[in-house]
Amino acid sequence: MTADRHIAHFNWGTLKAPVGDPSVSGFVDAVDRVNGIAERSPGFVWRMGDEGSAAIRIGWPLFTEDQRVIASFSVWERPEDLKSFVYKTVHGAFFRRRDEWFEPGTGMNYALWWIAPGHIPDITEARAKVDQLLADGPGDDVFTFGQLAGPA
Repeated sequence: MTADRHIAHFNWGTLKAPVGDPSVSGFVDAVDRVNGIAERSPGFVWRMGDEGSAAIRIGWPLFTEDQRVIASFSVWERPEDLKSFVYKTVHGAFFRRRDEWFEPGTGMNYALWWIAPGHIPDITEARAKVDQLLADGPGDDVFTFGQLAGPA
């Protein structure tokens, strides 16, 4: 990893119930707090809107019409910054409890890829990377944490 690139991260999941349903409120009610932690974390560069907002749903038909699907889209300076946020902050506690709020996974639900510093990826780029990862598996252009060296 060199300083001439940042890492983009797109992930998605299907809530067990629509936003507003009490059964998913433990997750939904914490989104702003967890996003605030991300924004204050070392290495954070950018994130797209709020998971349930219209901002993330711009171009959402590229992924699904299911309004229970939410996503997170962010850019980080280094993979270790992203890993630290995902696993070592309060986000990690919510991640470990994901089965309470999200439908069981059907496979891959995130993609990582390198970008130039200053580049802000859009939803079309994310869709292309997700499609590439699902079709071809991890490679040089799109990958998962498993392809990155270093501890989680």
